[in-house]
Amino acid sequence: MKRLHFALSSKPALAIAISFASLYAVGHLFAETPVLTADKPIVIPDSHGKFDFIEVDQQAGRLLAAHTGNATLDIFDSATGKFIKSVQTGVDQDAAVDSKGGKYHVAVSAGKKLVTVDSTTFEVTGETPLTGPADILAFDPKNNTAYIGHDDSTEVWAVDVIAKKIVATITIPEGPEGIIYDEVSDRVYANSKIGDAVVVIDPATNKPVATWPTAPAQKPHGSALDAEGHRLFVVGANGKLVAIDLKSGKVTGSVDIAPRVDEIAFDPGLKRVYCASGAGVLSVVDAKDESLKSLGDVPTHEGTHSVAVDAKTHAVWIAFAEGNQSFIQRLK
Repeated sequence: MKRLHFALSSKPALAIAISFASLYAVGHLFAETPVLTADKPIVIPDSHGKFDFIEVDQQAGRLLAAHTGNATLDIFDSATGKFIKSVQTGVDQDAAVDSKGGKYHVAVSAGKKLVTVDSTTFEVTGETPLTGPADILAFDPKNNTAYIGHDDSTEVWAVDVIAKKIVATITIPEGPEGIIYDEVSDRVYANSKIGDAVVVIDPATNKPVATWPTAPAQKPHGSALDAEGHRLFVVGANGKLVAIDLKSGKVTGSVDIAPRVDEIAFDPGLKRVYCASGAGVLSVVDAKDESLKSLGDVPTHEGTHSVAVDAKTHAVWIAFAEGNQSFIQRLK
């Protein structure tokens, strides 16, 4: 009883005890609260093989998965994951949403073409031949042009999706990867993994107007746009994520993440960047300000390098294959 009386009567000791107890409780709370919780994986019917990039049609509420191993564009409800349809496109790498035209434009590598799919009927309505295997793409609705990386080459094709022809071949440093169009700046941003840079393309002339280094991110792959914050997020294969100011072209922040990240996605409401690593984790980054902050890694299936976000529901989607089956999975 004397020791208890002493502890209670000693105000400094009591304050210290409460402080340590509070810190422990807060730390324990954060340790037990996961950044994301994964739902049960959803089996995609009559399909197999791996994926490349996946995207969300925010206006229609659909998840679009370039199902490379299955040679299809797989379409789901982006809120629930309900399967809608698989469209035979050929070996595809990415899809871009054309809301104004009511189309999905799909980059096909093995068939060396851009495939156009009606976003209402989900039928193929046209094809544009390319001069090499296609990789990632972006769509500019102002000039009805798709910008497509020539896989592991030194060029980006500008394709008029109405005329269905290549209108420009834009030379960039070797290895085009993530490509994004920003409506505010009216610029196309294409990553070059060999050049460790972002090449800025003016759609009015279809010519490069600037080259921005991505250091410390090396061999840049995926990219994501913060339209409101005028920032471009770029991920390096070396486990670095950087934020680039779209006005100055300067890197304003960087953070360590998992290596081997391919696709990344940005949630503008939560100000988070999700980075899908083939090592079997999803790195989550807080991007509320310039000093990017890691929120930790969430375990995923090994080999998963595809990620997309439904900005309305904040659902995070990944896609992967295991054995003879293919899956999508929601994390929230």
